[in-house]
Amino acid sequence: MAHWGISARNAGQTAAIRALTNDKPFLFLTGPAGTGKTLITQAVGLSRVEDHDFRKLVYTRLQTQLGADVGALPGTIDEKTYPFVRPFLDNLDIMTTQKRSLLEQYTKGDEDRRKVFFDPIQTLRGGTFHNAFVIVDETQNLDTHTQLGVGTRLGTGTKFVFCGNFAQIDNDKLRTPKSNGFYRLLKGLYEAGEEAAPYFDHVNLTEVERHPAVALVERILRSNEVAPEFETLEARGNVK
Repeated sequence: MAHWGISARNAGQTAAIRALTNDKPFLFLTGPAGTGKTLITQAVGLSRVEDHDFRKLVYTRLQTQLGADVGALPGTIDEKTYPFVRPFLDNLDIMTTQKRSLLEQYTKGDEDRRKVFFDPIQTLRGGTFHNAFVIVDETQNLDTHTQLGVGTRLGTGTKFVFCGNFAQIDNDKLRTPKSNGFYRLLKGLYEAGEEAAPYFDHVNLTEVERHPAVALVERILRSNEVAPEFETLEARGNVK
């Protein structure tokens, strides 16, 4: 079954779609760049909003810059946010064209009419998401304090999907398991055993569907960057 023109290409993506369409409130998608974590999540999320499973879709990520910081960005909050939601917008290029006009409607209008929202993680404190499909992208860049603040925004009828790749941590301080919020939350849920089992799924995607060279780049650099504890946790994926 296709979601906004996107179908599973391998067993891992099939498992991800199965987990994305159930009612568990937390889903963790891990794996290398190019495995389709955000693309699959976005396509299923839009499909579920269209089917009225959720009232809205929220895409959020920490506004962490790659490499040297370019400094404060000018403009309104929407203009400042745009560079960080570009991955979401890029994915639309390979989704079905029949949905483009519908997405235009989803992103326009006031709070009552809009269905797709782009919220910086820095603005989430104090709020609660009800009846929402929330995509937290680049979650490997969250420290424990921020991960706590995000994970506790869960309200009635909401699903949080955390997408992350431990090989792409942009803050040196978060490259150890002790300080990485994404690692500590997922590991803690596993350690909670039966108490946590009804509340979360974890799918580790391994097959790169982007350009073949992406897998080569990741393999060359990953061995030097990723702590073995991260790789061990990724491999535990509990949905096959």
